[in-house]
Formats: sequence, C-alpha cells, structure tokens
Amino acid sequence: MKTWILNILFFCSSTFISAQFTCNVDSNNFLIGEQAIIYLEYKGSSDFAWPTLMDTLTEELEIVNASKIDTIIAGEDLLLSQKLHITSWDTGYFIVPPIVSGELQTTPFLLRFNTVKINPSESFKPINDQFETPFIFDEIQSIVLWSIFWLIIIATLIALSYLLYNKYKRKPTTDPTIPARPVMEVLWERFEALKSSKLWEKGEEKEFHVELSGILRKFLEFKHRVKALEETTGEITQQLNALGLDRKFKNEVIHILNFSDMVKFAKQRGVYAQHESALELLNQILSAHQEEIKQQETETV
Repeated sequence: MKTWILNILFFCSSTFISAQFTCNVDSNNFLIGEQAIIYLEYKGSSDFAWPTLMDTLTEELEIVNASKIDTIIAGEDLLLSQKLHITSWDTGYFIVPPIVSGELQTTPFLLRFNTVKINPSESFKPINDQFETPFIFDEIQSIVLWSIFWLIIIATLIALSYLLYNKYKRKPTTDPTIPARPVMEVLWERFEALKSSKLWEKGEEKEFHVELSGILRKFLEFKHRVKALEETTGEITQQLNALGLDRKFKNEVIHILNFSDMVKFAKQRGVYAQHESALELLNQILSAHQEEIKQQETETV
C-alpha cells in the first residue's frame, strides 16, 4: 500500500516538473528606443492556457509587437512559443516581471536601457527605422467602402448645392474682403518670436523643437506642396526624394526633423549650441528661398 502511494506521488511530481514555461532574451543591454526580443516557450501537457498579454509588461516596458503563437505537438508533449518585441523610452534597469499562467510562471530578469551618446561633430540620425506594418484585406476593404460612402455623400451635396444655386441666384456682395497674409510673412514672424524666446535656455527644449519643426513643415507644404504637418520624418523624406530636390537642401531638412524628433520623443536635451545651430539652419533654408517665393506669390496675385 505504501509503495503504491509513493508511485502515485512520484508520477504527479514528475508530471508537474516536466511542464516548463520559460522567458529568455539574447542580450540584457539596449539603447533607449531599441527593441529587445523576448522568447516565450512552453513545453508540457496540452491543457496549458497561453497568457494574454496587453500592450505593456510594466509601466516602463512597452510591447511593440507580438508574433503569432507557434504550436508543435511532439508525442504527448505540447510545444508553444512566441516572440515579443519590447522597448523602453526611459533609461535605467527595468525588471521583466514573471509572466503567469495557472500554476506556472517565468523567471524574472533585468534589462538595461542606455541613453544615446551624442557627438556634436556628427549629424543626427534616427535611433530606429520606422516600423511599418503591411495592409491586410479587412483594412483595404474598410477603406474602399468608406471611400465609396463619402463619395456618394459629397456627390449628393454638390448636386443639392448646384440645384439650390440655380433656383436662388446669389446676390452680389459688397462686403470688403480681407486679403490673406503672405505665408512667408507669417513664417518669419514665428521664426523671430521663437529665436527671441530662447526656450532652450529655460529648460523648454521640447516646446522649442515643436515650434521649430512646425515652421519647417509649414514651409515644406507651402513651397513644395508636400504633406508635412501630420506626417512622420520618414514619410516626409520619401516625398522629398520623389521630388528630386537638391541633396544639400534635403539633408538640411532631414537633419532638423531628426534632431527635433530626438528631443520630442526620445527625451534628449542636447546642448545650447545644437539648438542654436538648428535655428540658424532653419534661417538659412527660409532665406535661401525668400526671393523665389516672393516672385511665386506675385505671379499668383
């Protein structure tokens, strides 16, 4: 009787031990914004429920992408695996907490995210390339259906407007119209106000670069007819490349936008000379096209 009970206990304990749920990473040191790849693996019985993960592991660790769960059945064992791309926008040591499912959990470990060393003698560039996801059929179908819907609405409104216009002829208005101010005049006012504010000396580097990049983006939309106000730096670069513009001009624009991105999103502060250099570079861009734009505005009027 005692032997029979011991055999049962041994069988249960061996079954419990054979179930393995692990979490591994190739390296523990990364730059801020760099993506660490975590490998989640399970080996054991088929009654295991894979944990549901949200968009963060902790307040500091963000899940950028999670792969599909790979499933392999090897005899009586079930093998499951998944890759997680995680990153952090803060520097320091951060604990990857245990990932729990039922009575199993992974072992916690540390990741370190280091700040980016800035060399003032080199040009700025992004920490990571833009992460692009492919379109799926449902997204394309949704875009097409919504496009058709809005085309019908717009066509209906145009038809109604045309009918109402013909039925009730508009009376000529005698109200004076206020001409719009020249775009470059407004941009120069914003530039001079930003220059005199010296926000970077007040610890307001982010506010300074929001306005700096905003002036440059508005200039690109006005001068080159590209979408810039709501686009990413990568998307603006693609548009400028497609226009075949001067290489020096494109490099200056990309330099300012990349530096502004690092200050706004990667929380880099920079030094006074770098902020002043970016401001002077914007001054050169606006000045170099001033006469050409004045002529263009005169021809339009």
